[in-house]
Amino acid sequence: MPLRLFGAVHYLELAGIEPYALSGDWRDFRAALERERDFVARFIAEQGVQTNEVQRCFALLPAFLSLARDAGASTLDLVELGPAAGLNLLWDRYAYVYRAGRWGSSPLVLQGVEYSPVPADVLARRVDVRRRLGIDLNPVDVTTDHGARLLHAFIWPGRVERAQRLRTAIGILRREPPTLVRGDYVELLPSVLGERDDEALTVVFQTASTGYIGADRRAELRALLEAAGREGPLGWISTRAVEEREEDRHDSYELEVGLWPGGERRFLLRCDFHGNWLRWRS
Repeated sequence: MPLRLFGAVHYLELAGIEPYALSGDWRDFRAALERERDFVARFIAEQGVQTNEVQRCFALLPAFLSLARDAGASTLDLVELGPAAGLNLLWDRYAYVYRAGRWGSSPLVLQGVEYSPVPADVLARRVDVRRRLGIDLNPVDVTTDHGARLLHAFIWPGRVERAQRLRTAIGILRREPPTLVRGDYVELLPSVLGERDDEALTVVFQTASTGYIGADRRAELRALLEAAGREGPLGWISTRAVEEREEDRHDSYELEVGLWPGGERRFLLRCDFHGNWLRWRS
C-alpha cells in the first residue's frame, strides 16, 4: 500500500497535475493528497504495483544463449509469465557489455558488475526470436501515454538512470510491440504450449512473478511444464522463490534454467534483484 500511495502521487506529478507534490516539502505532498483525494484513493484501491526493469535482461541474456546452445537452437519463441509491459520480451533488441565482450547493437546498452564473468563461448551464440507472448493479470500498454506514465510512476524520483533506461526501452517496444494477453498464466499456459511447433525452441521465462503466487500454484506450474516437456522440446528460465533456493542468501536472486527433454533445472547464476550485478555459477 505505501508503494501504491507514492506511485499515485508520482503519477500526478508526471502528468503535470501536481507538479510540486514531490518537492520534498511535506506541505506540498499533503496538499496534493488533499486536492486529489479521490484519484489517490481509487489508485490505491485498484492499481497494483507494476514495474518492468529491463536491466534484468543483463542476467537473462546469458540464460537464453545458454539454452539455445544446449538445445542446438537458432530460433526461439518466447513466453513470459507476468511481463507487465513486455519490455523483457525484447531482450534481443538491446545491446550488452560484459567482461568477455559485447552482444548486439541497440540504442539501449545494458551493462553491470560481473563478480564471476559470463563465459565468452556463451556470448558467441547468436539467435533469432520469432514470436513474443506475455501473459499478465493486468498487462500495461506502454504504447499509450497512460501506460508509459504508470511504469514511470513506480520508479522513484532521483532514479535518473532507471527512468532513462525505461524511456529508451519503451521507444524500442513501440516500433513493434509484443503480444500481451490478460489472464492467469497458470491457467492459460497449457493451451499456449499446446500450439508450439518444432521450427523454434519455445522458452517460458519469468522474473519475480512466481514469488507472489504461492507454493501450491508454483507446484502446479512446474507440473504443467513437465507435462508440456514430455510432448516436445521446451526451455525454462526463472528466478527462484525463497523455498526453492539452494543457498541461504536473501540479497539477490538465483536464476535457474531447464531444458526438455529431460527437464533438469540447474542454478545458472546469481543476480541482483534489478539485474545490476551477476555472478556466473554454472
